Amino acid sequence: MRFAGKSAVITGGSEGIGFAIAAGLVEEGARVVLVARREDKLEEAVRKLGPRASSVVGDAAKQETAARAVEAAVSRHGGLDLLVNNAGILRPGAIGTMSLEDVDAMFSVNLRGTVVFTNEAVKVMSGRKGAAILNISSAAGRRPLPMISIYGATKAAVQHLTQTWAIELAARGIRVNCLCPGAIETPAFRSVADVVPGFEQAAIDKSLIKRILPAEELARHALTLLDERDGGFVTGAIWDVDGGYQLNRFVD
Repeated sequence: MRFAGKSAVITGGSEGIGFAIAAGLVEEGARVVLVARREDKLEEAVRKLGPRASSVVGDAAKQETAARAVEAAVSRHGGLDLLVNNAGILRPGAIGTMSLEDVDAMFSVNLRGTVVFTNEAVKVMSGRKGAAILNISSAAGRRPLPMISIYGATKAAVQHLTQTWAIELAARGIRVNCLCPGAIETPAFRSVADVVPGFEQAAIDKSLIKRILPAEELARHALTLLDERDGGFVTGAIWDVDGGYQLNRFVD
């Protein structure tokens, strides 16, 4: 198993992309600490994953939550090898109509959360063989999309952090990469598709592959980047998994 003996912390791990990555890691032998705000969803996720999974309840944007999650990985599993910064929220709205509370929430979770968890994790990850951080960004951070401008801005910032941290942490033996999913079947995607008319069909039409990607399929790309054998020569990568969304603008 590729991740036997490895320990991981995954934010937003109770559902969607985070849970799919956690399931893939557990199947490959890793022990995982899931972080999310809703205790009921975390308990359900841990039950599904089995004895190699545990949880920490808390807001991913808070340093106190990050410290508890990292401590849990160290005390329960003997250290921390892998960090997946996946927690994120998407609240659609056009400029001039959006709630500033929604703006603050997206910057807090999507951007601040990535910073506080990485800041805590690197304190114990340095020098560990195969140490890796994976940030989950979005195609929305690669190409402007109406109605989700603030979400896209936070995800573009995550890409910048990824490449800067790849430089800063190389000497400490920590690789840092970023996944940029397109249309993935998750609760976050569904929350927008259910309120923005035509959003789902537009996502399909703008992809060269013409489908919505299951989270489990995206997770396989995540595991490749986290694995020191398959992805050990990759750091600072912005890995598009978007069905050709970035290229579709060049197609008639």
